[in-house]
Amino acid sequence: MKKAALIFACCLIAGFAAGCRPDDTDDNPVHDPDSLAFIADDTLDVGVWVDDTVITYADRLAEHQLVLNDVFFQYDSEDLSPEMLQILMADADYIMNNPGFRLLLEGHCDNRGTIDYNLALGERRAQSVYDYLSNYGIPSFRLETVSYGKERPFVSGEDDWALSQNRRVHLRVIPE
Repeated sequence: MKKAALIFACCLIAGFAAGCRPDDTDDNPVHDPDSLAFIADDTLDVGVWVDDTVITYADRLAEHQLVLNDVFFQYDSEDLSPEMLQILMADADYIMNNPGFRLLLEGHCDNRGTIDYNLALGERRAQSVYDYLSNYGIPSFRLETVSYGKERPFVSGEDDWALSQNRRVHLRVIPE
């Protein structure tokens, strides 16, 4: 009985091995060692195929992040300038046409003023962008606000250009 079971197991393994092998007459380019054109240059020959790229959810979020633009503000203001309204309109259009992510609207300020004042100003800036996007038609469940005040500067420096770059609302793409 043991001998019959052993013979059966050997036949089963041999059958699987024969079924998994490619036919010698198969012209499958995956098994053609002379043709390395299908291996991506940056894979160091580990066998990642160009045609089989995997795009993850994180990759999609990063793609969305690259498209969206920050909204900048004048000193001590949460008002949207005409130029920033144009940018925000393009952002809103993109957001409406690309579901599958949410936004964290991060309010930022330059380093002038107190911590409390800048936290409040950053919140008003984020709320200003929130109100615009919401009025544009973006559902409120896709939008959140936070204020970082002057605690997370985008650019270091004390000149006018550096300060102006820190007065912004950053549209951070976050998962659903």
